[in-house]
Amino acid sequence: MTKITLTIKHFLACLVISSTALLGAQIGNPEPLTHTPSRPACELPPGEFVGLISIPRAPETAARMDANGTPCANFVVNYNGFTPEAQAAFQYAVDIWAHSIESSVPINISATFTPLGQGVLGAAGPATFLTVTSGAPGTQPNIFYPAALWEKIEGADRSPFGGSNDINADFSSGYFDGNGDFVPTNWYFGTDANPPANQFDFVSVVLHELGHGLGFSGGWANVTPSFPDDIGTVREPNNNIPAIYTAYIENGSGTDILSFADPSATLGSELTGNDLFCNAPTAIQQLGQGGTLPKIFAPSSWNPGSSFSHWDNATFPIGDVNSLMRSSISSGVANHNPGFITLGFFQDMGWSICAGALSVDEFSVANVTLSPNPFIDEITVTLNNSYSDSFELNLMDINGRLITSQTIDVSNGKLTLSNLNDLDDALYFIKITNSRTGSSITKKVVKN
Repeated sequence: MTKITLTIKHFLACLVISSTALLGAQIGNPEPLTHTPSRPACELPPGEFVGLISIPRAPETAARMDANGTPCANFVVNYNGFTPEAQAAFQYAVDIWAHSIESSVPINISATFTPLGQGVLGAAGPATFLTVTSGAPGTQPNIFYPAALWEKIEGADRSPFGGSNDINADFSSGYFDGNGDFVPTNWYFGTDANPPANQFDFVSVVLHELGHGLGFSGGWANVTPSFPDDIGTVREPNNNIPAIYTAYIENGSGTDILSFADPSATLGSELTGNDLFCNAPTAIQQLGQGGTLPKIFAPSSWNPGSSFSHWDNATFPIGDVNSLMRSSISSGVANHNPGFITLGFFQDMGWSICAGALSVDEFSVANVTLSPNPFIDEITVTLNNSYSDSFELNLMDINGRLITSQTIDVSNGKLTLSNLNDLDDALYFIKITNSRTGSSITKKVVKN
């Protein structure tokens, strides 16, 4: 399966993903299908040093961490071989994620600091992927969820299905050259987001890699050279199931990537067409560009380490607040902020986000509730603060396409979207927009 790795050449750190297929087995209902990823390492072409750049933690995250506030998620790390300074920097990155996403189930990481191949900075990914069988609100059937997210959704450890470890992570202490001499990796272990020009910021690399382990991964997406056309695939081949990440990708014409024959030359063209976007509603909202979809990295030549499972490099250049999950990072660069659009995408995939971590101006996600969920013929939106404005309610399908729109005045703190009985049973999104201020929130609902 997919393993995200980070490699370096000429002061470039690039984050890559393997397309190695997994073998899977049906365990039996109601237990989910599970898959255990492989652990490849890949090399990338030379890059350039871009200068000293520092993106600190988001203010809300920094305030909670510095005040020793209770984290929104509990990460438990089993450290192997780490020096004290490497462990402290790793834990700092873990704490940023712990104050960004929510889970009632501990997220277990097996982390190793050890010599890796020359040019390889590290690798991390989900310990396994599982399908949700409980019918939890907002989940999709026949979709693979990374272990940590599956446990968050189910509210329980998955130990009956293969163990409690959720993310595997290896990071380079150095490598052995052709003479057998050990060459240490030139890490910066500080937590101030100010690495020297010739050092790689350990916190940034760990933060990025753990993002892949938490679900920012296109799974089995791959393009295989073939004559006369290259063949693309996005699903696990044995069970024909994609990762949850992939369920939110479409091309510039609005066509879902999962609608193309898999495998096929047409899909191969889509994966290398530089025209893929994330249609996750909250990610779009967080981008804040009038409905513009965040662009996915899909260069014309398939890069088995970077294509499909990152934000587009040109759209999110180094230094952009949302650039952590782009496909490369240089020495002298630090980014300690997961980014609003990444957190928005995580929310749409099924994660809950810490209060204040998303960029919502006037009313917060915590102050808006939907009921019933699942719904049958109507949805009631309850605003837990005192609002007297009118609100536009847009109901969208999983691909972000508008199903119905109504503008409603608040009545006793409630808004009701009705006449929904004829909708298909499926996952939907409802975008709630204050007609006066333009502030908006998007939430998931399920039709039953």
